[in-house]
Amino acid sequence: MDAPDQPLTSYAPPARRRGYINAMQQIAADRTPAHRARVYFSVPPGLADRPNWQRRLDSIRHSLPNVELLDYRTAFNPDTDYHEQWAALADTLDGLVLTGLHRDKRRPREQTLGPIARQELITMVSTGRPVLLHSMEHGLVPVLDCRPKRIGQEPHQRLRLTIPRDWSPGEPTLQAALAALGPAGSPPVERVPRQGTPKPAHLAHPFTPPR
Repeated sequence: MDAPDQPLTSYAPPARRRGYINAMQQIAADRTPAHRARVYFSVPPGLADRPNWQRRLDSIRHSLPNVELLDYRTAFNPDTDYHEQWAALADTLDGLVLTGLHRDKRRPREQTLGPIARQELITMVSTGRPVLLHSMEHGLVPVLDCRPKRIGQEPHQRLRLTIPRDWSPGEPTLQAALAALGPAGSPPVERVPRQGTPKPAHLAHPFTPPR
């Protein structure tokens, strides 16, 4: 008899997950009681005009009840250059939530980010702050746990993210990210052993072409 398949809860190696959890725990430990986390919700053009927009916002706010949740309409002036505004905004953010497009309805766990969302992701991943993918079916999923695939060529390169087949909201990476974005004194997740590496392991992720 064949052995059952192992649950697929992350595409990231265990060492990268441990590095991510430790980094999120450090963010949570450093948060001051007066600080309320700011999170930007990046969405494809036109998504905010769809009937389920409010339901998406409610879903995210349910998972992140104590954050200041921003989106394009509340964070940007449409008459001013986006790139200059994003650079200034990114410096004030504690985390990023993204939602992409479903290019193939037969693959509901796949979402595709456009060039702008991909650059926003790269900016925030490079800082080590929490970056989460939102799906109405799966809730919030750390981008770290998703399988990335670059599509197209620069400067119009897109990023396809695949949510793990057996993803669960109880995964320690998500719980650590939620604690990092919660108020000071949030219950910590179980600490895992630190890995002695010069660069945090969770930052080494193939979102950008090799240099």
